[in-house]
Amino acid sequence: MMRFAPAILSVAVTLGAAFAYFWFLRVPAIRNHPALYLAGFALGAAIAAVAVWRSARWPNIAALALSVALLVLGAYFNFVFARLPAAGAVLKVGEAAPDFTLRDATGAAVSLASFRDQRPVVLVFYRGYW
Repeated sequence: MMRFAPAILSVAVTLGAAFAYFWFLRVPAIRNHPALYLAGFALGAAIAAVAVWRSARWPNIAALALSVALLVLGAYFNFVFARLPAAGAVLKVGEAAPDFTLRDATGAAVSLASFRDQRPVVLVFYRGYW
């Protein structure tokens, strides 16, 4: 059992990083920094790689496969799938904004076209609570 201790540690670190990320998902410092749990996956993969290098037995190989799979999937999710969309066209100073409709604080639909040629418009986005 002691010869598989690094494999067990690797799985514990990898799964611990995943569970900790989801457990603290409501904390902005954790949610906005996915590199923290990816570092946990990478640490788990490194521990498993050392275990495989020392003894290429199936528990060590399985721990390495799990850690690498979660590292690849986590990196794909955060750096490919969950990326922000490309920015739209950039307006020049003095150029008219395209028309759009949004909901105001009371939930009523308000269109930018309803304010054209009446007065200057200041648009403020606020994040609110999560």
